[in-house]
Amino acid sequence: MRIIGLTGGSGTGKGTFAALLREKGAGWVDADAVYRRLCAENREMLHELDTVFGGVLDETGALDRKKLAAIVFADPDKLKMLNGITLPYIRAASLDEMRAQGGCPFVLYDAPTLFEVGADDLCERIIGVLADTEVRVKRIMARDGLDETAARARIGAQPDADFYRTRCDYIVENNGGIADLQQQADAIFENLAKENE
Repeated sequence: MRIIGLTGGSGTGKGTFAALLREKGAGWVDADAVYRRLCAENREMLHELDTVFGGVLDETGALDRKKLAAIVFADPDKLKMLNGITLPYIRAASLDEMRAQGGCPFVLYDAPTLFEVGADDLCERIIGVLADTEVRVKRIMARDGLDETAARARIGAQPDADFYRTRCDYIVENNGGIADLQQQADAIFENLAKENE
């Protein structure tokens, strides 16, 4: 199973790029979606989180993500504790999903914090999707209903373009239209397919 990492900051268009590669036959696992599912379903992980952080489950036993976020984002040590608990679960569940996607030339592992959480070690190659700040601000505002200040704060809290340029095998510049993005997707898919021969 070939795993190709897909990463980049908020508003760069990773999801759109992933969709173009999926149309060509790539598999896809979204790390954020895996985490959301675990927060709703994985009793073992939820018990650990509730034991460590205290009172972070709602009346149904699901994770109260807002309450947990208020705790961990105010204290870097608590954020490290959160990652220490959740990352092994996310990794195991993501690998299970990848194994279930047989028959594709490779599986994209869509993870915004791929490098920060050490998941790049799973990947044969890594694609970074970038976009100019002004483009990202407009996309985040339209997609998430945030005002400009909040959108800029989100971008400011994430790594800059050089972080991805120095770590990724492929860089996608997503400032143009869908036709430009399609060309880049076609070229990268072709290169990855050749590596598989």
